[in-house]
Amino acid sequence: MEIMRIIACVALGLMAGLQSAGAQSFLNEDWILNPAQSNVYMQTEKLKDTVEKHRFTSVEGTVTKDGDASIKIELNTLDTGIDLRNVRMRFLLFETFKFPYAVMTAKIDKTKLTELATRTRINYSLHVRVEMHGIAKEFDIPVEIARVNDTTVTVSTIKPVEVAGETFDFMRGIGKLSDAMGGIRIVPSASISFDLTFGTGSAKPALEAAQAEHERVKVQTASAPISSESCATRFAVISESNAIYFKTGSAELDADEPLLDTGADVARRCPSVNFEVNGYTDNVGSRRFNQKLSEERAKSVVEYLVEKGVIAKRIHSVGYGESHPIAPNNSDGNRAKNRRIEFKVESE
Repeated sequence: MEIMRIIACVALGLMAGLQSAGAQSFLNEDWILNPAQSNVYMQTEKLKDTVEKHRFTSVEGTVTKDGDASIKIELNTLDTGIDLRNVRMRFLLFETFKFPYAVMTAKIDKTKLTELATRTRINYSLHVRVEMHGIAKEFDIPVEIARVNDTTVTVSTIKPVEVAGETFDFMRGIGKLSDAMGGIRIVPSASISFDLTFGTGSAKPALEAAQAEHERVKVQTASAPISSESCATRFAVISESNAIYFKTGSAELDADEPLLDTGADVARRCPSVNFEVNGYTDNVGSRRFNQKLSEERAKSVVEYLVEKGVIAKRIHSVGYGESHPIAPNNSDGNRAKNRRIEFKVESE
Protein backbone atom coordinates (compact mmCIF):
# COMPACT_ATOMS: atom_id res chain seq x y z
CA MET A 1 0.00 0.00 0.00
CA GLU A 2 2.84 2.37 0.85
CA ILE A 3 4.43 1.69 -2.55
CA MET A 4 1.08 2.42 -4.27
CA ARG A 5 0.77 5.76 -2.44
CA ILE A 6 4.30 6.71 -3.50
CA ILE A 7 3.56 5.79 -7.12
CA ALA A 8 0.32 7.80 -7.02
CA CYS A 9 2.08 10.84 -5.57
CA VAL A 10 4.82 10.63 -8.19
CA ALA A 11 2.21 10.34 -10.95
CA LEU A 12 0.29 13.34 -9.66
CA GLY A 13 3.52 15.31 -9.38
CA LEU A 14 4.44 14.46 -12.96
CA MET A 15 0.98 15.50 -14.19
CA ALA A 16 1.17 18.79 -12.30
CA GLY A 17 4.65 19.37 -13.70
CA LEU A 18 3.48 18.67 -17.23
CA GLN A 19 0.48 21.02 -16.79
CA SER A 20 2.77 23.71 -15.39
CA ALA A 21 5.23 23.25 -18.24
CA GLY A 22 2.39 23.36 -20.76
CA ALA A 23 0.99 26.52 -19.26
CA GLN A 24 4.43 28.14 -19.13
CA SER A 25 5.05 27.20 -22.77
CA PHE A 26 1.67 28.69 -23.59
CA LEU A 27 2.73 32.03 -22.12
CA ASN A 28 5.75 32.14 -24.42
CA GLU A 29 3.80 31.86 -27.67
CA ASP A 30 2.00 34.34 -29.93
CA TRP A 31 -1.72 34.77 -29.21
CA ILE A 32 -4.46 35.60 -31.70
CA LEU A 33 -7.76 37.18 -30.70
CA ASN A 34 -10.84 35.02 -31.22
CA PRO A 35 -13.40 37.51 -32.66
CA ALA A 36 -16.33 35.15 -32.17
CA GLN A 37 -15.73 35.05 -28.41
CA SER A 38 -14.54 38.63 -27.84
CA ASN A 39 -16.64 41.66 -26.98
CA VAL A 40 -16.05 45.40 -26.53
CA TYR A 41 -18.94 47.35 -25.02
CA MET A 42 -19.74 51.04 -24.64
CA GLN A 43 -22.37 52.22 -22.16
CA THR A 44 -23.91 55.69 -22.44
CA GLU A 45 -26.57 57.65 -20.59
CA LYS A 46 -29.15 60.15 -21.83
CA LEU A 47 -32.22 61.96 -20.53
CA LYS A 48 -32.57 61.04 -16.86
CA ASP A 49 -31.01 57.70 -15.96
CA THR A 50 -31.64 56.16 -19.41
CA VAL A 51 -28.64 53.85 -19.78
CA GLU A 52 -27.88 52.14 -23.10
CA LYS A 53 -25.28 49.46 -23.75
CA HIS A 54 -23.78 49.12 -27.21
CA ARG A 55 -21.37 46.61 -28.75
CA PHE A 56 -18.67 46.79 -31.39
CA THR A 57 -19.04 43.75 -33.63
CA SER A 58 -15.62 43.81 -35.32
CA VAL A 59 -12.52 43.50 -33.12
CA GLU A 60 -9.08 42.22 -34.14
CA GLY A 61 -6.01 41.65 -32.02
CA THR A 62 -2.76 39.88 -31.28
CA VAL A 63 -0.26 39.49 -28.47
CA THR A 64 3.27 38.55 -29.52
CA LYS A 65 5.46 36.17 -27.57
CA ASP A 66 7.38 39.27 -26.44
CA GLY A 67 4.21 40.72 -24.89
CA ASP A 68 3.38 43.38 -27.50
CA ALA A 69 -0.42 43.60 -27.53
CA SER A 70 -2.55 45.35 -30.16
CA ILE A 71 -6.34 45.52 -30.38
CA LYS A 72 -8.11 47.24 -33.30
CA ILE A 73 -11.80 48.14 -32.95
CA GLU A 74 -13.74 49.02 -36.09
CA LEU A 75 -15.91 51.91 -34.89
CA ASN A 76 -18.19 51.64 -37.91
CA THR A 77 -19.48 48.34 -36.50
CA LEU A 78 -21.04 49.90 -33.38
CA ASP A 79 -24.36 48.14 -32.86
CA THR A 80 -27.05 49.84 -30.78
CA GLY A 81 -29.92 47.73 -32.08
CA ILE A 82 -31.42 50.61 -34.13
CA ASP A 83 -30.06 51.53 -37.58
CA LEU A 84 -30.66 55.29 -37.29
CA ARG A 85 -28.95 55.37 -33.89
CA ASN A 86 -26.08 53.28 -35.26
CA VAL A 87 -25.47 55.72 -38.10
CA ARG A 88 -25.74 58.78 -35.86
CA MET A 89 -23.26 57.39 -33.35
CA ARG A 90 -20.85 56.42 -36.10
CA PHE A 91 -21.06 59.63 -38.15
CA LEU A 92 -21.88 62.34 -35.63
CA LEU A 93 -19.92 61.11 -32.61
CA PHE A 94 -17.04 59.00 -33.88
CA GLU A 95 -16.80 60.64 -37.33
CA THR A 96 -15.86 57.27 -38.77
CA PHE A 97 -15.55 58.77 -42.25
CA LYS A 98 -12.29 60.31 -40.91
CA PHE A 99 -11.40 58.10 -37.94
CA PRO A 100 -12.57 54.52 -38.66
CA TYR A 101 -10.68 52.71 -35.87
CA ALA A 102 -9.79 52.82 -32.22
CA VAL A 103 -6.46 51.11 -31.53
CA MET A 104 -5.27 49.92 -28.13
CA THR A 105 -1.62 48.93 -27.65
CA ALA A 106 0.13 47.67 -24.54
CA LYS A 107 3.33 45.96 -23.42
CA ILE A 108 2.52 42.94 -21.28
CA ASP A 109 5.18 41.85 -18.78
CA LYS A 110 4.89 38.09 -19.17
CA THR A 111 7.13 37.48 -16.17
CA LYS A 112 4.20 38.74 -14.09
CA LEU A 113 1.92 36.13 -15.66
CA THR A 114 3.91 33.12 -14.49
CA GLU A 115 1.30 32.45 -11.80
CA LEU A 116 -0.98 31.30 -14.64
CA ALA A 117 1.20 28.20 -14.78
CA THR A 118 -0.32 27.05 -11.49
CA ARG A 119 -3.48 29.23 -11.17
CA THR A 120 -6.43 29.65 -13.50
CA ARG A 121 -6.79 33.44 -13.10
CA ILE A 122 -4.86 36.46 -11.89
CA ASN A 123 -5.40 40.25 -11.71
CA TYR A 124 -3.11 42.47 -13.74
CA SER A 125 -2.77 46.26 -14.22
CA LEU A 126 -2.68 46.83 -17.97
CA HIS A 127 -1.04 50.09 -19.10
CA VAL A 128 -2.75 50.88 -22.41
CA ARG A 129 -2.23 53.51 -25.09
CA VAL A 130 -5.50 54.30 -26.89
CA GLU A 131 -5.53 56.07 -30.26
CA MET A 132 -8.97 57.32 -31.29
CA HIS A 133 -10.46 60.31 -33.07
CA GLY A 134 -6.97 61.57 -33.92
CA ILE A 135 -5.89 61.66 -30.26
CA ALA A 136 -3.68 59.33 -28.19
CA LYS A 137 -4.19 58.87 -24.45
CA GLU A 138 -2.84 56.42 -21.87
CA PHE A 139 -4.85 54.51 -19.28
CA ASP A 140 -4.15 52.02 -16.50
CA ILE A 141 -6.86 49.37 -16.75
CA PRO A 142 -7.22 46.65 -14.09
CA VAL A 143 -7.99 43.36 -15.85
CA GLU A 144 -8.47 39.72 -14.97
CA ILE A 145 -6.47 37.26 -17.06
CA ALA A 146 -7.76 33.70 -16.98
CA ARG A 147 -6.24 30.52 -18.42
CA VAL A 148 -9.10 28.47 -19.81
CA ASN A 149 -6.80 25.69 -21.03
CA ASP A 150 -3.37 25.39 -22.64
CA THR A 151 -4.56 27.01 -25.89
CA THR A 152 -6.96 29.69 -24.60
CA VAL A 153 -6.74 32.73 -22.34
CA THR A 154 -9.25 35.49 -21.61
CA VAL A 155 -8.64 39.13 -20.67
CA SER A 156 -11.53 41.05 -19.09
CA THR A 157 -12.00 44.44 -17.47
CA ILE A 158 -12.57 44.15 -13.72
CA LYS A 159 -14.75 47.26 -13.82
CA PRO A 160 -15.81 49.60 -16.66
CA VAL A 161 -13.39 52.34 -17.69
CA GLU A 162 -14.95 55.81 -17.50
CA VAL A 163 -14.00 58.07 -20.42
CA ALA A 164 -15.02 61.75 -20.46
CA GLY A 165 -16.20 63.25 -23.74
CA GLU A 166 -13.41 65.84 -23.85
CA THR A 167 -10.71 63.15 -23.53
CA PHE A 168 -10.98 62.34 -27.23
CA ASP A 169 -12.55 65.63 -28.37
CA PHE A 170 -16.08 64.23 -28.61
CA MET A 171 -17.92 67.23 -27.13
CA ARG A 172 -18.89 68.71 -30.48
CA GLY A 173 -20.11 65.30 -31.67
CA ILE A 174 -22.16 64.89 -28.48
CA GLY A 175 -23.71 68.28 -29.22
CA LYS A 176 -24.61 67.17 -32.74
CA LEU A 177 -26.17 63.98 -31.37
CA SER A 178 -28.24 66.04 -28.95
CA ASP A 179 -29.39 68.42 -31.71
CA ALA A 180 -30.30 65.50 -33.98
CA MET A 181 -32.48 64.04 -31.20
CA GLY A 182 -34.36 67.24 -30.45
CA GLY A 183 -31.95 68.69 -27.91
CA ILE A 184 -32.19 65.89 -25.34
CA ARG A 185 -29.59 65.75 -22.58
CA ILE A 186 -26.70 63.35 -23.19
CA VAL A 187 -24.21 62.67 -20.40
CA PRO A 188 -20.79 63.68 -21.83
CA SER A 189 -19.00 60.46 -20.88
CA ALA A 190 -19.10 56.74 -21.56
CA SER A 191 -18.12 53.49 -19.83
CA ILE A 192 -15.99 51.02 -21.77
CA SER A 193 -15.63 47.35 -20.89
CA PHE A 194 -14.31 44.30 -22.70
CA ASP A 195 -13.91 40.56 -22.48
CA LEU A 196 -11.39 39.25 -24.99
CA THR A 197 -10.47 35.67 -25.79
CA PHE A 198 -7.09 34.72 -27.29
CA GLY A 199 -5.88 31.42 -28.67
CA THR A 200 -2.50 29.92 -29.46
CA GLY A 201 -0.85 26.61 -30.31
CA SER A 202 -3.27 24.20 -31.94
CA ALA A 203 -6.01 26.85 -31.86
CA LYS A 204 -4.10 29.26 -34.14
CA PRO A 205 -4.85 27.74 -37.59
CA ALA A 206 -8.62 27.92 -37.02
CA LEU A 207 -8.37 31.50 -35.72
CA GLU A 208 -6.22 32.57 -38.68
CA ALA A 209 -8.77 31.04 -41.06
CA ALA A 210 -11.59 32.82 -39.21
CA GLN A 211 -9.74 36.13 -39.56
CA ALA A 212 -9.30 35.60 -43.30
CA GLU A 213 -12.99 34.80 -43.67
CA HIS A 214 -13.90 37.87 -41.62
CA GLU A 215 -11.86 40.08 -43.96
CA ARG A 216 -13.50 38.50 -47.01
CA VAL A 217 -17.00 39.11 -45.63
CA LYS A 218 -16.09 42.67 -44.61
CA VAL A 219 -14.91 43.53 -48.13
CA GLN A 220 -18.02 41.95 -49.64
CA THR A 221 -20.35 43.77 -47.22
CA ALA A 222 -18.65 47.12 -47.84
CA SER A 223 -19.65 47.01 -51.52
CA ALA A 224 -23.02 45.26 -51.24
CA PRO A 225 -26.21 47.12 -52.28
CA ILE A 226 -28.21 48.79 -49.52
CA SER A 227 -31.93 49.47 -49.36
CA SER A 228 -33.54 52.79 -50.24
CA GLU A 229 -34.55 53.19 -46.58
CA SER A 230 -30.98 52.63 -45.38
CA CYS A 231 -29.74 55.04 -48.03
CA ALA A 232 -32.19 57.72 -46.85
CA THR A 233 -31.12 57.18 -43.23
CA ARG A 234 -27.46 57.65 -44.09
CA PHE A 235 -28.00 60.80 -46.12
CA ALA A 236 -30.21 62.25 -43.38
CA VAL A 237 -27.35 61.79 -40.92
CA ILE A 238 -24.81 63.17 -43.41
CA SER A 239 -27.03 66.28 -43.50
CA GLU A 240 -27.13 66.41 -39.68
CA SER A 241 -23.33 66.16 -39.44
CA ASN A 242 -22.77 69.59 -41.02
CA ALA A 243 -19.25 68.43 -41.87
CA ILE A 244 -18.96 69.50 -45.53
CA TYR A 245 -16.58 72.44 -45.64
CA PHE A 246 -16.00 75.29 -48.10
CA LYS A 247 -13.48 78.08 -48.21
CA THR A 248 -14.83 81.27 -46.60
CA GLY A 249 -17.28 83.14 -48.87
CA SER A 250 -16.59 80.65 -51.67
CA ALA A 251 -18.14 77.61 -53.31
CA GLU A 252 -14.76 75.86 -53.42
CA LEU A 253 -14.73 72.69 -51.34
CA ASP A 254 -11.85 71.95 -49.02
CA ALA A 255 -9.33 69.61 -50.60
CA ASP A 256 -10.10 66.76 -48.18
CA GLU A 257 -13.80 65.83 -48.06
CA PRO A 258 -14.02 62.36 -46.46
CA LEU A 259 -17.72 62.74 -45.62
CA LEU A 260 -18.59 63.35 -49.28
CA ASP A 261 -16.46 60.35 -50.21
CA THR A 262 -18.61 58.30 -47.86
CA GLY A 263 -21.74 59.87 -49.37
CA ALA A 264 -20.59 58.90 -52.86
CA ASP A 265 -20.02 55.32 -51.69
CA VAL A 266 -23.53 55.18 -50.19
CA ALA A 267 -25.06 56.64 -53.37
CA ARG A 268 -23.33 54.08 -55.59
CA ARG A 269 -24.70 51.26 -53.41
CA CYS A 270 -28.35 52.36 -53.76
CA PRO A 271 -28.69 52.88 -57.53
CA SER A 272 -32.51 53.15 -57.50
CA VAL A 273 -32.41 56.35 -55.43
CA ASN A 274 -32.25 59.94 -56.72
CA PHE A 275 -30.89 62.88 -54.72
CA GLU A 276 -31.38 66.57 -54.34
CA VAL A 277 -28.54 68.61 -52.80
CA ASN A 278 -29.75 71.72 -50.97
CA GLY A 279 -27.45 74.61 -50.06
CA TYR A 280 -28.08 77.13 -47.26
CA THR A 281 -26.17 80.09 -45.80
CA ASP A 282 -26.32 82.31 -42.73
CA ASN A 283 -27.53 85.94 -42.98
CA VAL A 284 -24.11 87.57 -43.19
CA GLY A 285 -23.91 89.52 -46.46
CA SER A 286 -26.64 90.46 -48.91
CA ARG A 287 -29.53 88.17 -49.71
CA ARG A 288 -28.53 88.18 -53.37
CA PHE A 289 -24.96 87.13 -52.56
CA ASN A 290 -26.13 84.42 -50.18
CA GLN A 291 -28.62 83.05 -52.69
CA LYS A 292 -25.96 82.73 -55.36
CA LEU A 293 -23.44 81.28 -52.89
CA SER A 294 -25.88 78.60 -51.73
CA GLU A 295 -26.62 77.61 -55.33
CA GLU A 296 -22.94 77.39 -56.23
CA ARG A 297 -22.07 75.39 -53.11
CA ALA A 298 -24.83 72.87 -53.76
CA LYS A 299 -23.64 72.61 -57.38
CA SER A 300 -20.06 72.02 -56.20
CA VAL A 301 -21.24 69.10 -54.08
CA VAL A 302 -23.08 67.58 -57.05
CA GLU A 303 -19.99 67.92 -59.23
CA TYR A 304 -17.83 66.29 -56.54
CA LEU A 305 -20.19 63.32 -56.21
CA VAL A 306 -20.39 62.87 -59.99
CA GLU A 307 -16.58 62.85 -60.14
CA LYS A 308 -16.69 60.07 -57.52
CA GLY A 309 -18.90 57.89 -59.70
CA VAL A 310 -22.49 58.96 -58.92
CA ILE A 311 -24.51 59.05 -62.17
CA ALA A 312 -25.24 62.70 -63.02
CA LYS A 313 -28.91 62.18 -63.90
CA ARG A 314 -29.56 60.84 -60.40
CA ILE A 315 -28.60 64.05 -58.62
CA HIS A 316 -29.32 67.78 -58.91
CA SER A 317 -28.87 70.89 -56.77
CA VAL A 318 -30.98 73.71 -55.32
CA GLY A 319 -29.88 76.79 -53.37
CA TYR A 320 -32.03 78.46 -50.70
CA GLY A 321 -29.72 81.24 -49.54
CA GLU A 322 -30.36 82.47 -46.02
CA SER A 323 -33.95 81.27 -45.94
CA HIS A 324 -34.93 78.30 -43.74
CA PRO A 325 -32.43 78.82 -40.91
CA ILE A 326 -32.35 76.00 -38.35
CA ALA A 327 -31.03 78.29 -35.59
CA PRO A 328 -31.19 82.04 -34.85
CA ASN A 329 -28.37 83.94 -36.59
CA ASN A 330 -27.29 85.47 -33.29
CA SER A 331 -23.95 83.73 -32.62
CA ASP A 332 -21.00 82.22 -34.47
CA GLY A 333 -22.12 78.74 -33.44
CA ASN A 334 -25.67 79.21 -34.68
CA ARG A 335 -24.55 80.82 -37.93
CA ALA A 336 -22.28 77.81 -38.50
CA LYS A 337 -25.34 75.55 -38.17
CA ASN A 338 -27.16 77.57 -40.81
CA ARG A 339 -24.26 77.33 -43.32
CA ARG A 340 -25.03 73.81 -44.40
CA ILE A 341 -25.63 71.26 -47.12
CA GLU A 342 -28.63 68.94 -46.87
CA PHE A 343 -29.66 65.96 -48.95
CA LYS A 344 -33.17 64.94 -49.97
CA VAL A 345 -33.61 61.36 -51.12
CA GLU A 346 -36.41 59.79 -53.13
CA SER A 347 -36.81 56.44 -54.89
CA GLU A 348 -37.40 56.28 -58.59
